[in-house]
Amino acid sequence: MASPDPVRAANTGREHDPRRLLAANEAAVTWFRSQLAATEEPRHYLTSRALGALVDREWPWRVGYAPRTWSALTDHLKELGFAPEELVVAGLSRPIRDSPDRLIDVFRDRTVFPIRDPDGHVVAFIGRASNRSLAADPQLPKYLNTRESPLYRKDKLLFGVAEQQDRIRAGWRPVLVEGPADTIAIWLSYSRSGLPGAVAVAPCGTAFGATQAAILRSMPGCRDVTVVAFDGDPAGRKAADAAFDLLRQPGAQGRLLAAEFATGADPADLLIRPNGRAQLRAALRHQTRPLLFAVVDHHLDRLLSRSPQLLDDIGGRYEAARILSPRVLDAADPGEAYRLAQHIVERTRIAERSPDGIGTVMAYAADGLLHRIGDFPAGLDSGPANSNAGRSRPIAVPPLRSVPASPRTPADPSQPGPAYASQLGPRQQRRRA
Repeated sequence: MASPDPVRAANTGREHDPRRLLAANEAAVTWFRSQLAATEEPRHYLTSRALGALVDREWPWRVGYAPRTWSALTDHLKELGFAPEELVVAGLSRPIRDSPDRLIDVFRDRTVFPIRDPDGHVVAFIGRASNRSLAADPQLPKYLNTRESPLYRKDKLLFGVAEQQDRIRAGWRPVLVEGPADTIAIWLSYSRSGLPGAVAVAPCGTAFGATQAAILRSMPGCRDVTVVAFDGDPAGRKAADAAFDLLRQPGAQGRLLAAEFATGADPADLLIRPNGRAQLRAALRHQTRPLLFAVVDHHLDRLLSRSPQLLDDIGGRYEAARILSPRVLDAADPGEAYRLAQHIVERTRIAERSPDGIGTVMAYAADGLLHRIGDFPAGLDSGPANSNAGRSRPIAVPPLRSVPASPRTPADPSQPGPAYASQLGPRQQRRRA
């Protein structure tokens, strides 16, 4: 069998045998596992999070522990014959700033989750800091990831894919979660009896990206449904919104759903409750709604956080509806588009003054589509007289009333400003005309 091509280290330009780097990672996994067996605190942490099965059961997750010592892993791997530069390139060790010839461990006092490539090789690690270390240093990152290396690109892998090939091939429902603890919590919540269930995967310490979205969409279960189960806090909501834009493929996949959790909660939190596994299964099956509806609600909540009185008068309600309405164009089918328009009408309360709130939302959405494909300025009546030169005048959609320029009016049309109070709905505009 031919030897694999050498890989080149980005920092030195030197070539390295990838088999040596993989062997160093494998040796590190074995050592981390031995440290977990010998150390009480990480075992207690895993048990307290209802993940105690990972202490006695090595496969498939092979969770371990990196002790508090400065260079215990580095010294151990050197004794096994690995060169210092190999340990640095693999992301297991790093030089001290004031003494570059001295190496220390990258992971210290952390529960360690190996990251595997599609072939099952360990290429990186995610380390969760102990509660003791977090209390001693509030600035310490709670999660630490192996930096990118010749073996590892964060945006090219999803945590949990290699470990759950049986469930993925069986067409289980994919669930996108935030981290390794959530992934394993869902794995523990389903028996291995062969009955359909959920299979969770997570980004590897970076924002969910286009390559990872393609991996998720390739899973057989995505043809039916994909669930996004991020935390209910602002960061989790923002991540869910971004995931929708990456995952939506009209006509090419099943439904996109959002699992509903309390603010700050996540799948791993449900697992520690009484009868937690059943609660988590029920949440993933029954506490879901279309992800697009959640995206719209998240947007409205952000608008209200910036302008709490936005919906206090009719002008603000129409402005909110105008901002949210373009999302109707992202619906998977006409039925979902109609239901989303109804949802926007209800959330913005424009039906209190308009007999046809859904028609208003659809008109706003159509106007937004014209802006997308024709580069029209904000408001079809606004802008220089020659801004649409050479274009045919759209007459099917009632034009929005232009808003006079104001130094207080934000330039971003997705945000409300002082001018919203004078904004009228399309049907009101026609009546006034």
